[in-house]
Order: sequence, then structure tokens, then C-alpha cells
Amino acid sequence: MHMTALTDGLPESGIHRRRTLIVTLLVVLSGCAPAFDSAEAPSTSVSPLASTSTSAADTAFPTAKFADIREDAVSEEASAEFQAILTEGAGGGGMTATVMTANGSWSGAVGSADGTREMRPEDQLAIGSITKSVIAAQVMRLAEAGKLALDDAAANHLPADFEFDTNQATIRQLLGMRSGIPDYVDALWDSLSTDRQHHWTPAEMLKLVDLDRTPPDGTYNYSSTNYVLLGLIIEHVTGEPLARVLRKGVLSSGGLQRLIFQPDEAPTEPMAMPAGESTRALEMGGGYLPSLAGTTAAWAAGAMASDSASVARWWSKLCGGEIVSETSLAEMTTFLDGYGLGLSDDTEPYATPVVGHGGLHVGYAARAMCFVDDGFVIVILTNRGEDSGEEVPNALAIAARSIDGDE
Repeated sequence: MHMTALTDGLPESGIHRRRTLIVTLLVVLSGCAPAFDSAEAPSTSVSPLASTSTSAADTAFPTAKFADIREDAVSEEASAEFQAILTEGAGGGGMTATVMTANGSWSGAVGSADGTREMRPEDQLAIGSITKSVIAAQVMRLAEAGKLALDDAAANHLPADFEFDTNQATIRQLLGMRSGIPDYVDALWDSLSTDRQHHWTPAEMLKLVDLDRTPPDGTYNYSSTNYVLLGLIIEHVTGEPLARVLRKGVLSSGGLQRLIFQPDEAPTEPMAMPAGESTRALEMGGGYLPSLAGTTAAWAAGAMASDSASVARWWSKLCGGEIVSETSLAEMTTFLDGYGLGLSDDTEPYATPVVGHGGLHVGYAARAMCFVDDGFVIVILTNRGEDSGEEVPNALAIAARSIDGDE
């Protein structure tokens, strides 16, 4: 196992671990459907952060709470406690985590990266649908620049010859999973394991979408098709490839080089292989995590890979008001049926306001969270193919509060 400060890049050197009790929650993550199109099922409760209106919330998101986050290492005692929590909660699987607080930051790892090598904090893993939060933030940046408006019809920002029924949905409805457009993922899911080097195009994926539609702005329905369309909208509005737009936009800050958009950006060593596979998985998949087919089939809905520290750094900037404006962040955290604009309301399992997103991909799972009242960020990535649940992040949050002197 390994632990490191965010600024280290070096594995641990014999820090004594202090075992700690992991608090078991009553609420356990419900089973997730396959792949990058699956975030945890959102709760039906209304977030305390925002109203149920589809306009910006009256109360701004408390970005100031994240302004004091520091990236220097936490104390040795806190580091040992975080590592003990991760080790006990990993359940034998490979896992990395990062905690960023006003009293310092920590990254750690446990388990196997590829069946032979131990996982390291610097390992890149696929992060699945956490990609959606990045895409949503880029759309908000375009809205801030006056390139589009959230209540514009999506079709107005797609090519004139675009042959797909967008259901008269608005950009806001795409962002919030309320467009009435079905998902495409089930139709290609099995092929991701049998044809790992197929290069899916958005046009191919959209042809798999069922022709049936439900009224837009009706029932919440988690569908990755929404984010494929948003990726195409970003490219059409800017005239540039999506990866380039992101790197010049919401991924332009320092320290985000290992938060990558595949396949335009390739993963680099160290990398953790999916769900117990050997390093041969990388060759079989064309050099991507989990594969060329997996990244292209996910695209704007879930193609990204990262180490845990880079994900946490991005979320600290998002929740700190550095990625989008406070007005945009208020829009994004206006939750309906537990989902906002590319963000989910994860409050219920933790009994304190939490904004974040989950992600699943072939052989990987990820979770990113901003603990709003506490002003800290927790990210957990695994290569065991299933979500870590709430026990580990909750225990890490309790430990983070104790070093802040809140407990």
C-alpha cells in the first residue's frame, strides 16, 4: 500500500498505520447498471443548497468554504488514520483516494494495480461518468460567454443537417437528464468486452438510440445520450474538437495534466488495469483505460481517466468557484429528483450537504464529492469494477473533521 501528499509524487516510506473503526452507514449504495452511463440513483429529496426552480438558486453556492484548501501534507497521524481507513475499507480490491482540506491534503492507495504491482496514489484509472461534471462545467462556461443559453433548444446549436430527433429538448434539459431521450449504452455494452479496439463515433452511438421519446422536462431519466449531444454542441459552437476545448477551458488550470480526455489524450504510467486484469489489458484495449472501444463509446458521457489527486484538485476548484461562476454553480446545484446540471445531490447517505458525481466503467468505479459545510473534497477510485459504497468516504470525512478540530 502507498500514501503520499498531493505534492509528493513519491510512495510512502514505512509510516506506521493506526487502525480505525470504519463507521457503517444504514444506507448502502444500490446496485448500478453497467458502465459509464450509471451514476448512483439520485435521491428524490431537494438539496438544501438550491430551490426546486429551474432558474439559479437564491442562495449562492458557498464557494468560500473551499478557498482555504491546502495541498501540503496532513500530519503523519492524520495520514496514518486515512490510510488505515482505506486499507480496511478496500475489501481486497485496488483503491486510491484523495482527501483535500484546509489542514492539508492526503492521497493513498491499497491493493493491486494489475495483479502483480501494488496500487500507487499516482495510478490513472478510468473515472466514467465523473466526465459528465466536466462537460457540464464547459457548457456553463459557454453560457457565461454568451455562446449559448441554457434554455435554448439543443437543435439550435447542432449542424443544420444533423439527423437525430432531439425531442425539442433544451440544453438545460440535456444537462439535467430530463430531455426524454433514451440511453444508447445497453445496445453496445456487451461489445465493449468482445471488440475492445472498435472506434465508436457519436453518429454510430446515436443510431442505437430507441426512437421512442417521452415529453421533455418530465420524468428524470439518466441517459448518457444527453451528454453525447452536449459534446457535439460544444464542438459545433466552438468549431474545435471537444478535447481541445476542454483543455483550453475547464481543464486549463495547473495540476490537471493527468485528468485526461481519452482517446485524444492517452494515459501514461503508472496506470491501474481494470478489474484484476494484467497489463496485457492495455495492449488488448489499444492503449486506453479501459479500452479504445470503452473510451470512444463513452466519449462526452464518460471517457476520462485520472489519478485521484487530479480529480480532487478539479473538484476543489469547481466548488471553490474557480471553474465556473458562482451563478453557474448555483444553477448546477439546483437539484430536481437528486440531480442538477451535471452534478448529483449526495447528501442523504452522509447527513450533511454533499455535491458530487459517481462513475462506473468496464472494470472501474469512481466517486468525487465536495462536502459543502466542511469545505473539503474526497475522491475514491477503484479498479474492482464496483462502487466503494458510502463507508469509506464517510469514515474519511469523519477523520478529516477530526483534524479540523470539529470533532
